Amino acid sequence: MQPAKSNWKVLGVMAAALALAGVGYAQAPSGQKPEPAGQAGPSTAAHTAKAEAPQQMMAARAGEYTRVIQFVNAAGPQGPPSLGSSKISVILDGHFLLEENSDVVFGKPVHGMRIYGYNNLTGQYEAAWMYTLSNAILMLTGSSNDGGKTVDYSGESVTADGEKLTLRAHFHQVDADQFVITIANVGEGGKEIPFQQTTYTRKK
Repeated sequence: MQPAKSNWKVLGVMAAALALAGVGYAQAPSGQKPEPAGQAGPSTAAHTAKAEAPQQMMAARAGEYTRVIQFVNAAGPQGPPSLGSSKISVILDGHFLLEENSDVVFGKPVHGMRIYGYNNLTGQYEAAWMYTLSNAILMLTGSSNDGGKTVDYSGESVTADGEKLTLRAHFHQVDADQFVITIANVGEGGKEIPFQQTTYTRKK
């Protein structure tokens, strides 16, 4: 069965979603005075360099996974799921995670790379996503109320027509061997419209 045109439109939205210009904001840790612009005092440098609980929790995600990608809309799942694999590695002395994935989407190979981290100064989770359907990098920042078991990421993108898009990516750690990422567009009134859900299951 040939994929519906709407499926390729979804891929187009995903490619457009990766056209983002991100801006990072830094602040001093609570109770400390901000360092002068262009200077980093010993306390700031040490705080920034230390891998703490959020990084350690992310490090436990390292390993090899199968990926099941399901495109969805308001009517439910769209077409059969796409299958792939992912390798997640801890890099740079435990500060970041590197994900390298390879999928077959609607019969075509798609390769991607994602970097995840936690910024000790801003108290935010950060991510950079890129893949072979686009030359852009999607920059995301997120927050968590449960120590990283669930993280709500947000980023902004621009389509080829110049239309601005707000994207949300919701990360949920189901257990030690499985997590799910749901991606949604944000419509009028802040309503989220999911269009993709990816389930990662650790290979045994």
